[in-house]
Amino acid sequence: MVLGFSISDKTTGWNNPNKTKAQKELLSFRGSLLNKRMNYALDYKVKLTKRRIKAAIDKYGEENCYVSFSGGKDSTILSHIVLSMGYKLEHVFSNTRLEYHECITFSEEWCKENDVKLTMVYPDIKPQEIWQKYGYPLYSKEIAEFFERARHGGKLPPKHIKKIERYVRKIGYKGEMEDREKLKNFLTYRGIKVSSKCCLLLKKKPMKKWQEESGKKVAIMGVRAEESQMRRVVWVRKGCIYETKDQVVVHPIIFFTDKDVHKYAKKHKIRFADIYYEPYNLKRNGCYCCGFGSHIAEENNFIKLKQINPVLWKNVTNHWGYGKICKRCNVKIE
Repeated sequence: MVLGFSISDKTTGWNNPNKTKAQKELLSFRGSLLNKRMNYALDYKVKLTKRRIKAAIDKYGEENCYVSFSGGKDSTILSHIVLSMGYKLEHVFSNTRLEYHECITFSEEWCKENDVKLTMVYPDIKPQEIWQKYGYPLYSKEIAEFFERARHGGKLPPKHIKKIERYVRKIGYKGEMEDREKLKNFLTYRGIKVSSKCCLLLKKKPMKKWQEESGKKVAIMGVRAEESQMRRVVWVRKGCIYETKDQVVVHPIIFFTDKDVHKYAKKHKIRFADIYYEPYNLKRNGCYCCGFGSHIAEENNFIKLKQINPVLWKNVTNHWGYGKICKRCNVKIE
């Protein structure tokens, strides 16, 4: 059966007034439960992980399941656990064309060594086309979405206005936040093209298309709650296994910490992709020029990219336009 607690997607946010007292208490309880489970011993977390993988496969059928594989350390640990259970599920790599070559090579070698099928899924649109048409991914997905809406004169609820105010003030806006036309004109004049559509068009849509063509709609992913507040909230609301309109989502290693990942790798003598070691020393895998989080990271993706591949960094910042937008938005690129 599907594990985990889920409430209506229409009632979002911790303090939504539409939630009953019982719902709020249950969410609070599950938040505490998440913290407790993240502190479990690694061996017990592995047992929980295997239970969830088996629950999903038993319910939906092995032929309908696949491992979402990026060549990153989390999906590598997930893959190892799945393989240790005797399952040879297809591994699917959503290649945005902005992936580190080392991760692609690692994925190919890993799947070949473990005798599992690796499928590369590509978008129908180039990243540069998305940036030119919609805008660049900066700040966070949520903030980028608010910026895009404001740039088109869209109405923002008071809580959303409050969230983006400190960002637009930093780039020079001095007008009233509620003045949609003035804010729109300011963002347009300054060339502040920020958008959250990158991930949707480069990853989600291509994967949805592949799911429909393959018939496999049960995605087993190496997502961890420790990585972001949003992922914590998703588990609290929906659990490790939940159904959406288009697919079934499975997050078996949601309770793993970064320390757990490295401890598991050491125990099983797993070497990750080269990007995690000298001279790269990246902490996370992903698109090499993703701007989300770059305004607060000491060494953001742009700075790391310059260290790793100066020629590619020059293309990203000069020819692809990232340098100009980052300067306008006070985001460091070197």
